[in-house]
Order: sequence, then C-alpha cells, then structure tokens
Amino acid sequence: MSRAVSRWIAGLVVLLGLAAIVTAQLGPNRHRIEDDLTRRATAALAAAGQTGTQVSFTGQDGVITASEADAAQARTIVEAVSGVRAVDTRVIPARVLPPAKAPEQVVAAAEDVKATLELYLVREQLSVVPPLRFGTGGDELTAASRAALRKAAALLADHPDARIRIDGHTDARGSKETNLRLSRDRADAVRAALREFGVAAGRMTVTGYGEARPAAPNDTAEHRATNRRVELTVFRT
Repeated sequence: MSRAVSRWIAGLVVLLGLAAIVTAQLGPNRHRIEDDLTRRATAALAAAGQTGTQVSFTGQDGVITASEADAAQARTIVEAVSGVRAVDTRVIPARVLPPAKAPEQVVAAAEDVKATLELYLVREQLSVVPPLRFGTGGDELTAASRAALRKAAALLADHPDARIRIDGHTDARGSKETNLRLSRDRADAVRAALREFGVAAGRMTVTGYGEARPAAPNDTAEHRATNRRVELTVFRT
C-alpha cells in the first residue's frame, strides 16, 4: 500500500470519528433545543389566550395547529420567540353545525315520537287479545271472540289515530279457492264486529290469504289450528 493511500485512509478514519462525536453531542442538544422552544412558544401562546393552539418543533422549525380565527396571530406569536427559524401553520377547519330546527319542527318531532310510543303501547295491549275462534267451517265468531273484540274496540277508541289491518288465514285442508273465500269471510266478520263496537270502517283494512301464509306446518291438528287465525295488526298512516 502506498504512503498516499495510507494517509487518505487515516484521514477518513479521523473524519468519521469526528462525525460520530458531533452526532453524539448534537442529538441530545437538538432535543433540548426543541423542548425549550416548545415550552417557550406554548407559554407565549397561553399568555395571549390561545390555550387551544398546539405547537411542536423539529430543530428550530415550528409547526402550529390552530383554528382559522387564531392561526394568523398564533404564527406571529411563535415567530417572535427567540431561536425560532421558521413556522408552518396547520388550520383546523371550523365545525359546521346543523341549522337549528324551527319551533314548529321541534313540536312536530315531539308529536311524532309521542305517536310512535302510543302505537307501540296499543300493539302491546292488543297482543294479549286471545286468538279469535269461529264455528267449524264457518265465519260466525264465538261468544268469547266477540267479547275479545269488544275490548279491542275500546282500546282503539282510546287511540283514534291508530288503524288496524285484519288478515284472515286458514289451514291447508280443502281447496285453495274455498280456503281463500273462508279467510276473507272470517276477516270480514271481524271487521263487522269491530264496526258494531264503534270502530270506524275507514280505520280498517281487510285481506284474506287462505292457506298461502301458514304460521306452522299443516302436519298436525295442533299446527292446523294455529294456521286457522285472524290477525289484528295496528299501524299508523
């Protein structure tokens, strides 16, 4: 190896050693500078009433995060802090609040909530009405079912905004045409009884489904009895 190359290598080693020493000294010193600038800049912002503005430093370069209204003043304050070299600003967008509801909208919303709650209560009370029964193969309500419908009519009278849907169903014995007609006749019989007990016709709708919508398989006597039903459903327009 030549003497010139040896001197070059020795010089490089010295330079690398010096670089390591400088880096070791500057690392902690840089953090101290950043912490000091952050502390003093934060204190200056707080003294100006900007407690919501945030500031951080990378070396001597600061970054502030502030609202649009405070950004310009915050930048001026931080730039005036001794030792600060440059300041970047990040603006927080103003929160857009929804427009306030007019009094009539508030009233309407409250009334809608009240109506929904009332409808729920009517449904809960109507759900305890026992299954409606008819004579075998016919549409004549039993005495017990007429008594149940009288109670249902009294409940509907207390809630005049509620409407009722009357759906008739049968089991699968017999022809589909016969079952469809029977389901309609039984639903009509329920409507007639409710009208007799004071429920306005305009509050009721009637549909017969025959055997098309079973609630259980038509495989046992018990299941077929479940399918022979008239359902009352309360709703609101």
